[in-house]
Amino acid sequence: MTRDTMHLRNPFRMNDWDNRTFFWTFQAIQFVFLAVVCLDLIGYYVPIAREALAFLYLTFLPGVLVLKALRLHDLGTIETVLYSAGLSLVIVMLTGLTANVVYPLLGYTRPFSFPILLLTLVAVVQVLLYLALTRDKGRTGESPRLAVPSSPAVPFLILLPFLAIIGTYMRNNYHMVTLLFLLLVLIAVIGLAVGFDRFIPKSCYPLGIYAIALSLLYHTSLISEYVWGYDIHHELHLANGVLISGLWDMAIPYNTNGMLSVVALVPIYSLICDLDPVWIFKIVYPLLFALVPLGLYRAVEKQTDARIGFFSIFFFFSFFTFYTEMISLARQQIAELFLALTVLVMIDKTMDRGKQAFLMIAFAFAMIVSHYGLSYIYLFSLVPAWLLLAVPERLQSRLPERLARGAALLRHDPLAPAGTGGRTTPVRTLILPYIVIFAVLVYLWYSTVAEGTALATVTGIGDKIWNTLFMDSFNPTTAQGMHILTSQSTTPLHGLAKIVHVATQALIAVGLLATLARRERWRIEPEYLAVSLVFLLINVAGIVVPFFASSLNTSRLYHITLIFLAPFAIIGGIALYERLTGWIRAVRVAPFMGTAYQALSVFFVVFFLFNSGLLYQVMDDNPTSMALDTAGDKPVFNSREVQGAVWLFSEGNERPVYVDGTRWWLLLGFNPGSQRYVPANASLLEPNSYLYFGTYNLVRESIRIETQDQAVTTATYTDADRFIRSRHRIYDNAGSAVYYR
Repeated sequence: MTRDTMHLRNPFRMNDWDNRTFFWTFQAIQFVFLAVVCLDLIGYYVPIAREALAFLYLTFLPGVLVLKALRLHDLGTIETVLYSAGLSLVIVMLTGLTANVVYPLLGYTRPFSFPILLLTLVAVVQVLLYLALTRDKGRTGESPRLAVPSSPAVPFLILLPFLAIIGTYMRNNYHMVTLLFLLLVLIAVIGLAVGFDRFIPKSCYPLGIYAIALSLLYHTSLISEYVWGYDIHHELHLANGVLISGLWDMAIPYNTNGMLSVVALVPIYSLICDLDPVWIFKIVYPLLFALVPLGLYRAVEKQTDARIGFFSIFFFFSFFTFYTEMISLARQQIAELFLALTVLVMIDKTMDRGKQAFLMIAFAFAMIVSHYGLSYIYLFSLVPAWLLLAVPERLQSRLPERLARGAALLRHDPLAPAGTGGRTTPVRTLILPYIVIFAVLVYLWYSTVAEGTALATVTGIGDKIWNTLFMDSFNPTTAQGMHILTSQSTTPLHGLAKIVHVATQALIAVGLLATLARRERWRIEPEYLAVSLVFLLINVAGIVVPFFASSLNTSRLYHITLIFLAPFAIIGGIALYERLTGWIRAVRVAPFMGTAYQALSVFFVVFFLFNSGLLYQVMDDNPTSMALDTAGDKPVFNSREVQGAVWLFSEGNERPVYVDGTRWWLLLGFNPGSQRYVPANASLLEPNSYLYFGTYNLVRESIRIETQDQAVTTATYTDADRFIRSRHRIYDNAGSAVYYR
């Protein structure tokens, strides 16, 4: 043990262990897992043991075996953990897909049942173990050691997720948000500490990234004892449908029904971990999604340095979509993990090309079967990004040397790797065959499952954009991003927040220009830079192109682009700071100016305080936080509202059910085909129909009425009494009510 670290056998790099140690350790883990499952089945429940062991078994062990079979060694702790998790999820989803197709042909009508799934997964793991040991034959040597920083920051960072868990428990049961306030303040302090280079050493940055990300996710996902948000209710409905029937019906015509991240991954985790799907969404998926910032941090750190990497990811997960909207989009959480892994593989120029191609295609397939929206955006960005890389190379290689020397544009390729001056053809990982394979997989999957609805959806969006592109560009009613920019802020504080958001986009633009101008300093890989330039154009399109941003939601679109663009906000901030301080020092004496990182830490902590809603809550200024504000009308539902929905659909009748704009999402998880939005005119309610009220409707005697104007949705609240005057209350549990006429 040294003064700074203590060294242990590294369990996160099991694929680097010698074969003998690896085999016996692996089998011991598997034996303990199966023993705990058997004890649970006969009535001896060991608290948390089955859930934890099943999570580790599903999330890491298959991927470790694939890495060993590929003979991918010495990747480092972070890359090994990330690739193991990604490959494990690929194996689990493919296992579910194969079981769903093959077992019914063999006479097993319920492939998604615990006994058959457990046996299948164990069999798959044993096959992978055999392949790993035979293909990596002769692996000897001392097992790698885990360097654990002895800094006091380690226990402090580890405690953050537990603070989020306890804080949400206090909020749910006692309506106390003090601990959640403290959590957000501590995260802000960590941002300042890194900027001022205090308390948090660079060796703790990866732990800090994962701990903060998980804390932010848990501080919202764990509010209430039921899923909350929007699309996640439909995802829950589909996952429950698979568990109830024991079979995934591939023909149900919903886009989400074609996503294995919902219809295969959730049921498998639920059955093997013995957890209700609600808790898979609330506990397990955040554990997986928190790997996204870790993967992006590693990708940025490898191209720049640790502090730029930290602040890039601090910016990325400070944006509210990461821990609000994404909580209710489980399929996109998994897809973003595969995109982050794709980025990490793409920038690695040292990996064997065959193994690199295998990983990129595996993660591409997994992204496609996880979320259609993200896959389409990434696919449509690949072609122009490839052209940005390929065209200058082709021109330089084919034009006569004298002409090439005379063309100023061709003497310097801003996308060439740093240090080459644009004169050599680099080894590229973004190549045309990869794009073609990606496109073919997209077409085959989306045109086959769920009756091709995912393919029809993007075609419909494309037609709508094309038909209005030249007439309604920059129109706030059709371009959602333009509406956000031009709409009046509700208060001066919210107006200031909008300015801060616009400033981050300006920093991104400056950072991209600085990177292009000084390639020798900002050593961003060409593939990463090319996709980033396309993503910047996607951001612009979200503001000016009709119906483009609204197909996803403007905030979700910006969140997706930050996967690539976040580092350029930091680079832009550093470039601006250096130019500004240089000018100040030139005109007057300025002995103390601080550093760029100190200024950036202050700016992005302010950005975080706005996005988390902490400032609005403290100032009581139209609070926005899902976790801190317990009084507003938000898609967060209590147990009585859920009980009312269960009662409403328990008889299985198909009568129309009217519900307001917020409670609509709750009922989406029960029977999507029967619900209707409450109309503004109460006389338009159909006879022989139900009207569902939630707690907010009953307490405030108010209904949320939503109206759609092109791409913009507006909401108003109206008196609930006029909707129930001629109706009979047939159910009431003091938290929800059902009326009938």
